[in-house]
Amino acid sequence: MRFVSLFSGVGGFDLGLEEAGWKCVYQVELKKWCFQTLQRNWPHVPKQKDIRNVNGALIPKADVIVFGSPCQDLSLAGTKLGLDGDRSSLFFEATRVIKEMRDATQGQFPKYAIWENVPGAFNANGGADFGKVLDTLAEVGALGIEWACLDAQYFGVPQYRPRLFTVACFCPARSNRGGREILHVQHVGRRFIAKSGEAFRSDPSAPIAMFGGGRTKTWKEREISVTLTATDKGAFGNGAMYGTKMRRLTPVEHERLMGWPEGHTAFRLDGKKNTDSSRYEMCGNGVVAPVAKWIGEQINLAEIGL
Repeated sequence: MRFVSLFSGVGGFDLGLEEAGWKCVYQVELKKWCFQTLQRNWPHVPKQKDIRNVNGALIPKADVIVFGSPCQDLSLAGTKLGLDGDRSSLFFEATRVIKEMRDATQGQFPKYAIWENVPGAFNANGGADFGKVLDTLAEVGALGIEWACLDAQYFGVPQYRPRLFTVACFCPARSNRGGREILHVQHVGRRFIAKSGEAFRSDPSAPIAMFGGGRTKTWKEREISVTLTATDKGAFGNGAMYGTKMRRLTPVEHERLMGWPEGHTAFRLDGKKNTDSSRYEMCGNGVVAPVAKWIGEQINLAEIGL
């Protein structure tokens, strides 16, 4: 499966999909340090900085287009402007790219699109914005659309990180799979949990008391980290408690909580180091690789008819 990655960040989505056996053929990322980090980690993949300058008819053809468009206007902690906000409205730039590729290939590519965002996207503007997401995907050709909120803690990383994933299928043969869902999940309480996911501690000897972002008082001692955010840095960064002693988590530990290789965010193309603050931000804005891998594997199974 060949895929185009929009709003790539530092490639958390890309790492997971590559582990599922996919190949990245194009990346788009505006932020300077993220773009240069992508250049170091994917030196042979062509890239563009601004999605507004991307023409879907001219970029490499791909089976799947994946994108986690900016969430600041959809997040409960953000502006709450919804899809009308300047940043979250970039969702429509992604669907424009999808339509341009479909028009240029007579509907052959892409076969799928995957959109990732914060859970607040589901309820933004009373649910009207998510309805607009579904309508827009249908307007550009989606024949089947699934969505689920998947929590990273059930995919092998000790982090509470629920995220909304939406999979749109554009191919008639693939959208009619005899009732089998791609995102097959079961509902437990208020969370959707992948049936193949399993909660576990990656390091049984690790400390169990986690705190972060001024949220210590609202979190009891637990075996998983609170959700990493783009502002988890400095004195307000996530931390761990050893008995009565506390310390900040390191950038490498943040990478582990995202399921990324150690040092993935450390260097840019020119060999210069990214600052710890920028590395915390990269992780807080990223996609947990094992969750992306699981989604890729489910699409693989759908492709071979299982």
